[in-house]
Amino acid sequence: MLAITIAILLRVIFVLAAKGDESSSAADESQNLRLDPIPSLFSLNTCQYLKNVSDIETLNRHQFEILEQCLYYYLAAEAQRKTQYFNAIHALAAFPPETIGLKGSRVRVLFQQITLQHFVMNEFLRELNINGYIIVFWDDNRLSWSEEQWKLKKLEINSVSHVWVPMLTAQTFDTALRNGDLMEIRRVSVNSNGTIRAIINFSLRTFCDDSDFKNFPNDVYKCCYQIEPHINQGGIQFIASGRPVFTDAKYFRDNGWYISGSTPTVQIMQDSQVPQFGFCLNLKRSAKSLDIELSLPNTVTSILFLLTPLLGQIHLQIFAKIFVLFLQFSTLQLFSALISPHLGSSASTPTILRFLEFATIINLLSISISITLWTCSKIRRNLPPWNWLIRTSELINKCICVFNSTDNCISLNENKVPARSNYQEDWTNAFIAIHGVAVFLLSFIFILGYLLLS
Repeated sequence: MLAITIAILLRVIFVLAAKGDESSSAADESQNLRLDPIPSLFSLNTCQYLKNVSDIETLNRHQFEILEQCLYYYLAAEAQRKTQYFNAIHALAAFPPETIGLKGSRVRVLFQQITLQHFVMNEFLRELNINGYIIVFWDDNRLSWSEEQWKLKKLEINSVSHVWVPMLTAQTFDTALRNGDLMEIRRVSVNSNGTIRAIINFSLRTFCDDSDFKNFPNDVYKCCYQIEPHINQGGIQFIASGRPVFTDAKYFRDNGWYISGSTPTVQIMQDSQVPQFGFCLNLKRSAKSLDIELSLPNTVTSILFLLTPLLGQIHLQIFAKIFVLFLQFSTLQLFSALISPHLGSSASTPTILRFLEFATIINLLSISISITLWTCSKIRRNLPPWNWLIRTSELINKCICVFNSTDNCISLNENKVPARSNYQEDWTNAFIAIHGVAVFLLSFIFILGYLLLS
């Protein structure tokens, strides 16, 4: 009886063990089924699928970007395969392109157009800060592909670190950061033939040459910029398109200046053989307020000086010229306040200031002559003047009687008996005639100086 009971228990244990093994194997099979990859679109060759599309216009934006990525990584893999012996990482961006069949050739960078968007002129420091962009082109045969195979004519590069780009900076690149110069490459795109187009945004600063300061306030500032490679200087060649500097009609404001640009040129430094791309900007004031403010006082004082002989009597002319001299010194103070801040290190003197100096000297000389002759005419004399002096003074006073007043003019039609009392009158008429000739000569010299200095 005991043996039968033991046999039944063992059989039950074996049955339970068999069922446990079956359940564990079933669980393992179900787990393995869950770990098997589920077929999906990601298991397909997406690049091959997109390459086989006959019309890329049917692709949505996401699919088009995937196609561009496929093309880029294909080109990057080809470039990496060609440079596998150098153990380079990302050869497409690390090494500059080379012309087919020409080892060690330079990369030809074409500056197609310079566009100016904004500028700030500091007249006191003679410093010009400009902002804008440059459109450049260069060829990279590693980025060429077949349009029939990839159905793409143009490839947009989303990051400049994905391809090789020329690193440019201002001429004195050692002090570029200190001077506030900035150049940034944006919007890089590649055509199927390997031509790369990029836009370089720049913010450059330079000191201007004001050698034309003698024409202030109509002087012209000449501001020049030089751009050169910052890295791989010996492997880059610059080419200028021959176009002048353009301005952006949307953002550019003249800020009271006439601005004109020279045609950019390329030159090679003789000592280091580094190419330099240079262009210049010429600035001239377009606002006439400063010109009027400086020229009007000179015009008024000049006209008043030329009209003083119409007053007739010498002492009245002296008072008028002294008043004009006061106006000239006041104008000099005005010029000192307006021009002195712009002098700086300029060696030349503005023409308008030189004319004021000339006019002041002529007026002072005229005052001295008038005072001297007026004093001489007041001296009592007992002897008559020379006969030729009397005749000459009568002729001058008759032809140019504007230099005399009616009180001083002698009527040439009156026949008076010569007497000692008439000697003084003859001397007075002689000095009046001499004064008239002197004033006429000074006025002529004044007008001639104005024509030469203007």
